[in-house]
Amino acid sequence: MVAPVPTSAVAIRRIPLAEGTAGWLRLVGGLHGRPGFFWLDSAQVGPRLGRTSFAGADPWATCRVWGQRIETRVHREGPTAPPADAVGDALDAVRALLPPRPEGPEPMPVPFIGGVVGVLGYEAGDCWEVLPPPPADPDALPDATFLAVDRVYAFDHLEGVAWAIALVADRSRALAAAAAEDAVEAMLHALPDGPGPPAADATVPPSCEGVRGLDAAAHDKAVCQVHDAIRAGDLYQACLTHRIEVPFTGDPWQLHGILRERNPAPFAAYLDLPDATLVGSSPERFLQVTPDGWLESRPIKGTRPRGKTPEHDRALRDELAASEKDRAENVMIVDLVRNDLGRVAELGSVHVPEHCYIEPHPTVFQSVSTVRAHLRQGRDALDAVRASFPPGSMTGAPKLAAMSLLRSLETTRRGPYAGALGYFDARGAVDLSVVIRTAIVRDATAFVHTGGGIVADSDASEEWAEAEVKASALLSALAAAQAAST
Repeated sequence: MVAPVPTSAVAIRRIPLAEGTAGWLRLVGGLHGRPGFFWLDSAQVGPRLGRTSFAGADPWATCRVWGQRIETRVHREGPTAPPADAVGDALDAVRALLPPRPEGPEPMPVPFIGGVVGVLGYEAGDCWEVLPPPPADPDALPDATFLAVDRVYAFDHLEGVAWAIALVADRSRALAAAAAEDAVEAMLHALPDGPGPPAADATVPPSCEGVRGLDAAAHDKAVCQVHDAIRAGDLYQACLTHRIEVPFTGDPWQLHGILRERNPAPFAAYLDLPDATLVGSSPERFLQVTPDGWLESRPIKGTRPRGKTPEHDRALRDELAASEKDRAENVMIVDLVRNDLGRVAELGSVHVPEHCYIEPHPTVFQSVSTVRAHLRQGRDALDAVRASFPPGSMTGAPKLAAMSLLRSLETTRRGPYAGALGYFDARGAVDLSVVIRTAIVRDATAFVHTGGGIVADSDASEEWAEAEVKASALLSALAAAQAAST
């Protein structure tokens, strides 16, 4: 194995895509099927989120983490030389895969130039806090899985421009820069090309059912236990979730095509991992860290379905905006996120520029707040992730008390669900979404999780109905993809 290299460089070239978005989908379709295919898909483009999508395949290394056991498999020479097996947490694994900050043109037209793509499962946070052990689960995945990537394709949806990006390391700046130029030229001369993800017949039944970790009666009992803990003063809120197992022999690629058509989201994703395929349409940013140290989290608390008529739609939106319960839920989680970011932020920099903004999505309205801060000197993006994980919107408040109670109420591990998915950039930036509205496909089964925050005045039947609304688009897409395969 080669010794660690002292410097890295990046080269970027514009891709001539005559067809705009259609051309981008063909490029991504040509990557699909290669080992380690990933697509961070901004399927819902808006002024706040979703400007740039990223795709790639053939990572130079794949890393899986169980607790503090790190297993790395190197597929070809890459920018660093991590050991095959090591001891440490999931973010230690990321740090070992990231190359030295690269030399290259500045400013870059895209925020991700290569580094690490992957998923940080909910239970990965057990390394950083003292918690009861999670339930035994024969279907458990690694606590984290990462793809080390040095070739990335990007698409700016607002400008309609695509880019090829190569990240190379060598023993000198000149050698690294020359090798990066050669690599990006090779990418341009062999652009992937293939069909994008297919959609499905709209006449397919709208939903499907599966085996649930909690049924409605067990959910009601669990809500009562959360209420008991709140009355005892142990906590204010707990995000109670459950898993749905759906038989699925369809094509995950088509599932993604259906989801991005019916329920597009700014943090949609497709990850082909060694142990499973993740297909998701998350609307929620867990944590963004910019190269100049700005932090942003956008917790979601409060959901209503979209209406069947314009009048009904407006009424549901107004109902969410006026709901004291949902606003109280949101305020609790905003306070939690402010506290998390404050652990690594400059004194006085934590602020909330948006509070309970009602954000429309194709199937739901969401109440979203924005929390921002600036990293203090001596801290980096991985420190910010460690201080904030798991996402506060998926735990409750206080965080540790809620997580401890939930361990006794939830019957399965959460796995990737309620964790974080996205990229760790070689220049020190991070952008991670909350893993919600996501199917984990393996062994002819799709695993779907759903749930919601329980507070003192939560009604169990209403919370169950809200969880059903959150899962409905994904279950409907699974039914359509399954029907298309038969």
